[in-house]
Amino acid sequence: MKPLLRAGYNLLSHPIAAKISDALLAASFKRAANKAAPAGSFAKVTAVVPVYNVERYLALCLQSLAAQNYPNLEVIAVNDGSTDSSLEIAKSFAGQLNLTIVDQPNAGLGAARNSGVRAIKNTDYLMFLDSDDVLPVGALHSLVAQITKTGSDFVVGDVTRIKGLTRIKRVDTRAVFAKGTLSKTTLAQHPVAIQDVTAWNRLFNFGFWQKHEFEFPIGVFFEDMTLMTRAYLASNSFDVLAKTVYCWRVRTEGAKSITQQTNDSKKLDDRLKSLREIKALLETGLPSGRTNASNLEAFRARVKAHDIKLYEKSVPGSAQQFADLLK
Repeated sequence: MKPLLRAGYNLLSHPIAAKISDALLAASFKRAANKAAPAGSFAKVTAVVPVYNVERYLALCLQSLAAQNYPNLEVIAVNDGSTDSSLEIAKSFAGQLNLTIVDQPNAGLGAARNSGVRAIKNTDYLMFLDSDDVLPVGALHSLVAQITKTGSDFVVGDVTRIKGLTRIKRVDTRAVFAKGTLSKTTLAQHPVAIQDVTAWNRLFNFGFWQKHEFEFPIGVFFEDMTLMTRAYLASNSFDVLAKTVYCWRVRTEGAKSITQQTNDSKKLDDRLKSLREIKALLETGLPSGRTNASNLEAFRARVKAHDIKLYEKSVPGSAQQFADLLK
């Protein structure tokens, strides 16, 4: 990036810019939430929101859910042993959302998501929202419209990265959405989908989730990578929605999010573990035709373009640890 552009980007990414951005988002969410809800019958959607020490971000996250103006939305917030005011903030939204709060000792992100899913009594669709991120206005209606049109097992949507006042389409998954919206595709037909294995930018048919008894692994970072690969392989079809349905925050103050912490050997080990599991799953799918050589090629491409680059500067010699994944 040229020096002048870098200086402008740094200015717009400053913590003060983040506060201005959040104020603008809050105002837009309030306007959307105050509009009359659309009439008609709507499939039930349950959003699971794991919560841990996010008092700085949680209100905006929950405001974004209220701003969806979706008449049949259930929100399950799982307080995972927060030691700040997160639980009180969540409780304050009881009058704005159809909200259930699960309060548990700290067990980690995977365990919190699992607790949220177990708290569901009945629903049609399931989604996950991290408590420092937000949904853009209209995202939920777009996701539901797509999945009800096709009947696919899940739909994965595009993501915009927000840092301060900057807005940039997520870089590492752009190939997934390069062909536009795809209906009823498969991993064999769309191999680059393996570049997108986050849990939070998709809407699942809850019957599909239950049928395969999906659960997030506990006690590891990047707990969604292997599970989302399993979902791709288990599905009869999934949709790709080439529209931003999720805004992923890059924190500019306080503790960094898990995805921002790239100088930690434990996180490197867990990423390598997940990547090896993904590769093994792709290889297991070859005999049945669920996967093919193009899937392994797309996997190696993501490792080279994304995973290695995350750590090569902050963890010296880390690139060598990825060698077996490139064979």
